[in-house]
Amino acid sequence: MDSEKQPKLSIAIPLYNAEAYIRETIDSILTQTFTDFELIIIDDQSTDQSYPIALSYNDPRMHVVRNSKRLGFFGNWNACLEIMTGTYSKLIPHDDPLEPTCLEKQVHILDQYPEVELVHCARKIIDPSGKVLTIRRQKEDEGIKESNTSLRRIVRSGTNPIGEPAAVMFRNETMKQIGGFSSLDMYSIDIEYWSRLLAAGKRYYIDQVLCSFRVWPGSASVQIFGKQSHSMRKFFHQLRKKYPATIRPIDVWIGTFKSLFLEVARGGFYFFMKLKNK
Repeated sequence: MDSEKQPKLSIAIPLYNAEAYIRETIDSILTQTFTDFELIIIDDQSTDQSYPIALSYNDPRMHVVRNSKRLGFFGNWNACLEIMTGTYSKLIPHDDPLEPTCLEKQVHILDQYPEVELVHCARKIIDPSGKVLTIRRQKEDEGIKESNTSLRRIVRSGTNPIGEPAAVMFRNETMKQIGGFSSLDMYSIDIEYWSRLLAAGKRYYIDQVLCSFRVWPGSASVQIFGKQSHSMRKFFHQLRKKYPATIRPIDVWIGTFKSLFLEVARGGFYFFMKLKNK
């Protein structure tokens, strides 16, 4: 931004109508053990108190901007990518807080392993009040994972095994090369992007809970429920077409079956959450 020394890490929050959670998310970033970062918040014409809350902070690492007109979900996510200039980048949804050592541990991995394009971690799934509902861990050991193996694992999982944006940190240079998030589908927006990063290099999985993913009636994942399975099937076929030597027909079949099962399970979970929050 305007500082003489460019921070090592750029963090961006695409903000829109999250007055109940944005303060917790900001606080979890500003109190990190790693401090060499800039935090950029791009408010997409929020109609609640989100923007005034973000403006109330006085921290030199933090910059708050507001779009002159509403860009929408895809537009604001890509606006965040365009404004990040650090060596590493991390996009954090407005309602997902970090654990205190998240940035320190992820930056350390990218510093240590130049062949790694993205690092991700285990995470908590929390309800609107912050209560832990479950822990999502990968069924694999911590460490470096090859690109082809990772792409096949994505398809066979039937979902997004890498994790939501708060769980991921990636290299800014590669991000600039592969372009922005695809606007074709909201549900696969993050895993489609991770797959493009993985085509450029390896990933590193940290088997520690370093962030949270919040599920609440207004979250994007709940709003688009019912379309996930169709979105993932379409995405798996796209990967198969793009990487025929890596993704086999049996991988797509397994992923499709799992995506259908997971959608049913997710529906029961969301139904419970809606009852709980009446």
